[in-house]
Amino acid sequence: MKASAKIALVALLFAALTFWAQSRPETSSKAAIGCALNRAELQDELNETSKYVEGLQARIVMLRNAAGTLQNPQVRNGLQVDADMWQAEVDHLKQHLSRVQTLVDRCAADEKVNAK
Repeated sequence: MKASAKIALVALLFAALTFWAQSRPETSSKAAIGCALNRAELQDELNETSKYVEGLQARIVMLRNAAGTLQNPQVRNGLQVDADMWQAEVDHLKQHLSRVQTLVDRCAADEKVNAK
C-alpha cells in the first residue's frame, strides 16, 4: 500500500471517528442526568435567595422611611448612603438570580429535548 493511500485511509478513519463521537446519544443523556441533578439544587437556591432578596428589599424601604423622619442631616444622609449600598447589593443579587434562572430554564429545555 502506498504512503498516500495510507494517509487517505487514516484521514478517512479519523473523520469517521470524529463524526461518530459527535453523534453519540449517550453523551447528551449523561449531560441531561447531570443537569437534572443540578437543576433541583439550583431551583432550591433560587427560591431561598429570592426570599432573602425580598426581605432585604423590605428592610431597605424601612431604612429609607426612617431616614426621612430624622432631623439631623448627617444621620439622615448616612442612612441614605447605607440604603443605597444595600440597594446595590440587592440589584447584584437580582442579576445573579436572573443568571441562575437562565441555567435552570436551559436544563429544563435540555430535559425535554432528551426525553423525546
